[in-house]
Amino acid sequence: MATHAIRAKELPRERALVETTARTLGRHLKGAWEVPSKAARIFKDYAVDLYFPANHLSVPQRLRCSIPLLLVEYLVYRVDSVAERAKDVDLDVARNDDYDKLHRYKARFENLLRRAHAYNDVVAREIENGERYVRLENKVTSSRTVDHADVLRLAELRPSDVRLLHGMTFALLGRPGDPALLKLLWPVEVLADIGNDLSHYHQDVASGQFNTYAAFVKLYGAAAPERIRAEIARYERMFLDELAGFPRSRQAELRALATRRYRPLTAVVPDALPLARPQAERP
Repeated sequence: MATHAIRAKELPRERALVETTARTLGRHLKGAWEVPSKAARIFKDYAVDLYFPANHLSVPQRLRCSIPLLLVEYLVYRVDSVAERAKDVDLDVARNDDYDKLHRYKARFENLLRRAHAYNDVVAREIENGERYVRLENKVTSSRTVDHADVLRLAELRPSDVRLLHGMTFALLGRPGDPALLKLLWPVEVLADIGNDLSHYHQDVASGQFNTYAAFVKLYGAAAPERIRAEIARYERMFLDELAGFPRSRQAELRALATRRYRPLTAVVPDALPLARPQAERP
């Protein structure tokens, strides 16, 4: 009887331990799957649906490029996870383990790409832009201050990972980079990035992640939707101006590929959420 009584008391504790272990394991499994799934989605959205058709790649050429591009996009998200963990720490000041990890990842990137014959001037530029983005985002999130120019600079730098994939495609196929096509798609990549933040606005605000539109709300309050629409229109004009310089036989094709990438994301601007009141002002 005593043994059964002791056992009955232990059951709730054991059950709680099992539930806690299951939740912890679930979080680890989710985190382990999150990075490759994001990398695969980016690869499809940009390489498969935009860069490959825009460059008229054949099926063998696409297959040749796919594995290296997927691997590199996965490594990019590994770097993002380091930056996310360090968002409250100014890496340029702290010089902590995360600072060193960023440098190690960058060195691995360059070594990997050179060995895979996937390195060229475009790739080198976007690796540098990727580091600029990580440092600027870290500066903004650790200091909790941002201005209009910083917000747009982040939106312009953040697609460096997909531009890296585009540059790798030229290198892997032994082609020179196409400056006109790269310039044409630059505002498209910015627009898609802004649109992604519009789609994830509520989610990012809830999780505390940096979001372009949330930053506009912080800067402009109720005027944020109008201000972000103005920037969307400006980047779209940049795209259309560049498109006008392409042969007429290609314009319709490139317009369709590009607008499919960003138009569904930028079509709807959510209402601005009320800003949280500072702690000192709360009753």
